Amino acid sequence: MSPVVAADPDELCRRFLAPGMRVHIASTMSRPNALVLALARVFRGTGRFRISVNALHAGVHALTMAGVVEHAVIGFAGDTFPTSRPNRLYARLPEGDPFPVEEWSLLSLLQRLMAGATGAPFAVSTSLSGSDLPQGHRQLDALRHEAGEAVLVPALRPDVTLLHAQCADERGNLYLSGPVAEGWWGALAAEHGVLATVETVRADPPAGAACQIPAERVLGLAPCPYGAHPQGLTPLADAGVEGYLDDYLFLEDLAQACADPALTEEWFERWVTGTGGHQGYLARLGETRLAGLHPDAPVTAAVPDVIARSAPPTDREHHLVLAARTIARTLRTRGYGTVLAGIGTAHLASWLAASLLREEGVHVQVVNELGMIDFLPQAGDTFLFSQRHVQGCRQHAGTWEVLGGLVAGGADRTLGVLSAAQIDQQGRINTSRTPGGGFLVGSGGANDVASHVETIVVTAASPRRCPETVGFVTSPGRNVSQVVTEFGCFERDKTCEPFRLASWAPPPGLVSTDAAGPAETVRDRTGWQVRIADPLRHEPPPTAGELALLRSIDPEGIYR
Repeated sequence: MSPVVAADPDELCRRFLAPGMRVHIASTMSRPNALVLALARVFRGTGRFRISVNALHAGVHALTMAGVVEHAVIGFAGDTFPTSRPNRLYARLPEGDPFPVEEWSLLSLLQRLMAGATGAPFAVSTSLSGSDLPQGHRQLDALRHEAGEAVLVPALRPDVTLLHAQCADERGNLYLSGPVAEGWWGALAAEHGVLATVETVRADPPAGAACQIPAERVLGLAPCPYGAHPQGLTPLADAGVEGYLDDYLFLEDLAQACADPALTEEWFERWVTGTGGHQGYLARLGETRLAGLHPDAPVTAAVPDVIARSAPPTDREHHLVLAARTIARTLRTRGYGTVLAGIGTAHLASWLAASLLREEGVHVQVVNELGMIDFLPQAGDTFLFSQRHVQGCRQHAGTWEVLGGLVAGGADRTLGVLSAAQIDQQGRINTSRTPGGGFLVGSGGANDVASHVETIVVTAASPRRCPETVGFVTSPGRNVSQVVTEFGCFERDKTCEPFRLASWAPPPGLVSTDAAGPAETVRDRTGWQVRIADPLRHEPPPTAGELALLRSIDPEGIYR
């Protein structure tokens, strides 16, 4: 039987969803945000659902605002643009407020969906060991083998999966293009089937699709242009789908609205209940704004030549250059061909490192957890998951290929780079809890990286950020080999050892305010034991060329 074709996403929700259902929100490079807003609009005050999603962010915040979440299974909760940061809506998640939550890493959550999709009761995961994850779930059964340790993660089988696809054909088959993250597995894991919005419906299957979801797995679909907004969409040229960019201004406004309860209510009224539906939502956005999201739209920020050439480095620029040099040196000397960076200063330093190596004639492929393989970041756009970077991607894959194949099974060919809210002297990373027990952002793919491959951590130093022991272990420290702070790099020869300061490069602000040496700086700016390498390397300050390259990547100064 062919899927039902509905007039709009609200009709799909009213027709196929019922309170108490397990609903998965599938993630590609895009989300079914029009469907998510419809769910919030239709069921606000009348029903709650058990939600699973790899990240509570962007349009998914509307479900929290609407109070329709009974329980959530997540890998991340917070905001990702312009930088990764906590969101007030989730500050009390560890207390079960506003709903109980299970916290997983990105790969282990995907493995649960894959088990559900393939009819297996469990999947074997080599993530999570040595961390405080998962939270909100009973202790996992451990497997010990001479080859290593693993845990059994239970299958995740939602009743219904929500998905946004580039197009459908007249029989109801769905077609996706670009990096597909976990979208295909999330769709096939659904026990009852998929509810989909699509940019267009065409008579025949298009060429060029990365994958398809067969019609017999689709309950219903609705044509819904810009159905992923405020996130972007990868083009599918053969279907006449041009795609669109992420709406950065909208995402910033949403994050700011979430910071204040009154603004949160105003935002919900303006963009969810007050629109009356997706057509009203598009009308409120306006044609001019939507036209500005065309994939060929130029990056608005121009590179300021005068700054690029002459201004001295800021402390943050100094830090980023130190980190990039460390990453480049590690890639070069240890022969890694791939670098995967988490969102934040980690990814910007990695991009700079790859650019510096490219100038030496050394090619390193940059990848990210959603399935972008060997991409060249477009200068001026610092968002890790920008559609602009997809255009220069050598291969479109998914989370399984990247975190599973290149990281967990990568045979030591991939270098990981992460940012951290906290890291202790044993390399254990916390991105999940504030010192008072509040929620930060969770793991995302960080646990999966630090569990499997050599990892460099980029973090500003302070006694709060570098405590003697972290209160919550999001990612284990056994593979963390170096920690780059603004005044130097900490290293260790064996993972059982505490870090020692191995290089010294005080930033301009430290040089101008006091004359503290390496030992005093470690004592004052960390909670770690003072351990200094002998001899201690002295790093030269950033060069004009390094600064110019960094400023061309981040002309707006979001990270520097």
